[in-house]
Amino acid sequence: MRSHKTSLVSTSLTWLLLSSGLLGACGSDSKGHNTLPDTCKPGSATALNDTCDPGFTQTAPNEPRTVAVTFSGELFGVDGLPFRPVHQGDPVFIDGWDVTFDELLVVLGNFRLAEGATQSADQSQVGKSVATQPGPYVVDMHKPQGFVGKDGEAPAGAIFKWDVRDDGRAFDTGTRYAFSFDTLKAAYPATQINLTPDQFADYDLMVQRGWSKLYRGTATYVGTGTYPDEAIQARFAALPKKVHFLFGFDDSDSHVGCVNPDFGDGEELANRGVQPTTDGAVIAQVTMHVDHLFWDVLKEHEDVRLRFDPIAAWAPDGTSLEEPFDLSELVDKPLAATFADGTALPDRAPYQDVPGGYTCGGTRPCDQVTLNLNGLPVQNVTGLAGFMAFSAQSQMHMNADGLCYDVGQHSSDPFYTPELD
Repeated sequence: MRSHKTSLVSTSLTWLLLSSGLLGACGSDSKGHNTLPDTCKPGSATALNDTCDPGFTQTAPNEPRTVAVTFSGELFGVDGLPFRPVHQGDPVFIDGWDVTFDELLVVLGNFRLAEGATQSADQSQVGKSVATQPGPYVVDMHKPQGFVGKDGEAPAGAIFKWDVRDDGRAFDTGTRYAFSFDTLKAAYPATQINLTPDQFADYDLMVQRGWSKLYRGTATYVGTGTYPDEAIQARFAALPKKVHFLFGFDDSDSHVGCVNPDFGDGEELANRGVQPTTDGAVIAQVTMHVDHLFWDVLKEHEDVRLRFDPIAAWAPDGTSLEEPFDLSELVDKPLAATFADGTALPDRAPYQDVPGGYTCGGTRPCDQVTLNLNGLPVQNVTGLAGFMAFSAQSQMHMNADGLCYDVGQHSSDPFYTPELD
C-alpha cells in the first residue's frame, strides 16, 4: 500500500524552493565554482561510484572563509540504543529492548546557503541562495568517520565544501548565511559518500521502492519485568526475543533555516545560520537523530518515550540479517497497540525498572499502549508505519541538535504524508 503527498504539499515545496532561489540555482555553477572533486564524482545512470574522497579533513585544508558540510548519526546511530544507557538521560526503550543498527542510509541534497539567516522572524523564510550543491548524496549515518562530530564525541564524515559563492565571490565573514538542505528520494545518478560495495544493492532497493531513508537493525528484548496478569504475560512471553528489521520509506522534504548550536541554544531562532571566519573553515553538520523513528508521540521534542513492543507484536519468529522483518508490513496496524490476536497490548514499561523511572497514565494509558498523534489529522498517518515515518521526518538537524523548519510538520503547511510500500 502506498500513500501519497497531496498536490498542496508539492505546491508548498515548489514555492519554498523558488523563494529560496534553489530552483534555477542548481545550474548557477556555470563558471565551475564549487564543483565536486574528481575523486568524488557520482556514479553512472544505474550504478553508484566505487569510492569517494571529498577532498578535505578536519584539519586540512581548513581554509578561511569556507564552509564544510559533514554528516553524523551521533553515538546512537553508531552504537545503538541500549536499555541500560551509556550516559544518564539517554533515550531508552522503556518496554525493555536493546536496539542496534547495521545500516542507516539517507539521501541528501539541495544544499543551499542564503544571506540574512536571522532577518525574518519566520524560520521558513530564507533569502535567495548564493551557494548551492544539488547532490544527491547517499550516506550511511551508522559509520561516518574522519571528523569528531559537533556533539564532541560521535564520529562524523565529510560530504563536500563550499570554497566560494556560486558566483565566485568570497563569503563575507560579517554575514550569517541561512543553511538549508533536503532529504531526497533515491535516484540515479548519485554520489555515495561512505558506502561499501555490499551496500549498493540496498541503495538500488531504495531507488526501486522510492525511498529516501533505509534502516537496518536488530532489536533484542533484555527486560526482566513480569506483567501482573498471567494471561497477558503469556502473550508478552510469546513475542520474539530478537527481531531483525528493515524499514524504508520516502519522507523527502526540506529542512530550512537551521539553528546552529555553535551560537547557543539549538532551539533559539536568533542562532540560525553559519558565519564564515578568517580562522579557517566552519562546519555545517547534517545530524540525524535515529531515535525519532521509535517515538510514541508526534511533533514533540520533550516528553517522548521509545517503544518497540507495538512492532514486536507483529514480528514473525526466525527473522535474520538476510531475511529481516520489513516494517512496511505495519502500514495498516493500529496506533492503539494490539497483539497479533487482536488483544489489547498494555504498557509493561512500569514493570521493567526503566532507567530514570516511568509511570503510565494520563496521555499514556496503562491498559493499552496508544501512540499519540498530538493533534495531527488522522488521515495523514497510515497506521503504525506511517506514524513512524512521520516522526522520522523531524529527525534531521544541524550541528547536533539545531532545529530546522521541517516542511509539512507545521500547521501552517499542508500536513505531510510519508510514502510507504
